[in-house]
Amino acid sequence: MARKVRANTAPQNIERIEYRSGWLRQGMSPNTLAVQKWQGAAIPSDVRQAIIYEDLLNLGGVYGDKTSAEPVEYDHLRIVFADDTVDIEIFNRQTLLSDDDATFKRIHQVLCKLNKAMMAVPGVFTAEQQTGADPRLPLPPGAKFTYRDQANVMTLLAFRNSPLEDLHAGKYSPLLEDPALSRITDEEMKTLMIAASSKLAELLIQRDTDPEGFAQLLAANWRQVRNWER
Repeated sequence: MARKVRANTAPQNIERIEYRSGWLRQGMSPNTLAVQKWQGAAIPSDVRQAIIYEDLLNLGGVYGDKTSAEPVEYDHLRIVFADDTVDIEIFNRQTLLSDDDATFKRIHQVLCKLNKAMMAVPGVFTAEQQTGADPRLPLPPGAKFTYRDQANVMTLLAFRNSPLEDLHAGKYSPLLEDPALSRITDEEMKTLMIAASSKLAELLIQRDTDPEGFAQLLAANWRQVRNWER
């Protein structure tokens, strides 16, 4: 949904930015989500520059399908000028990312910078989010992953989706009914531990060196573990 923007648009002409994000359950209005506003000189300079660089002023509109999930991930960015306003409304951001759409990736680049800017705003996170979420991850408040959520995804990737799957496959065996009998050989146990440890090291390195990529990894795999014990 493109729109024509005046030619002399520049970062300094942006007067205000408004951004709200979170998860909407059935019957919830986007207005129930807290909105963060940056005015004038308080607008992060990297966000200003990214808006122009990614040409967001020509990308106003609604993206995604709000009926494709429950709850639905929601983002709304409003860019305000003296005589103009650009609104970008997004439903199910991670699904759009997985579609590998080049246009939406430009929007996502700016949202990532806004997510980081939100981390520096006092009082944005509730006490529950502050104690249960990892502040290193550049995710919007409503989409924060708790440490247990992270652990579940890491367990999925490092252990569940590992050589364990080969051991789990196959026909039923009566020995499964007798806890006195061994089910895994020493060599199989060694293989499992090496594979799990190697994958965990890879994930921990990514979490510390590429938090945006790690956050996207969590989001991409979270649906597979969302019913796990939290």
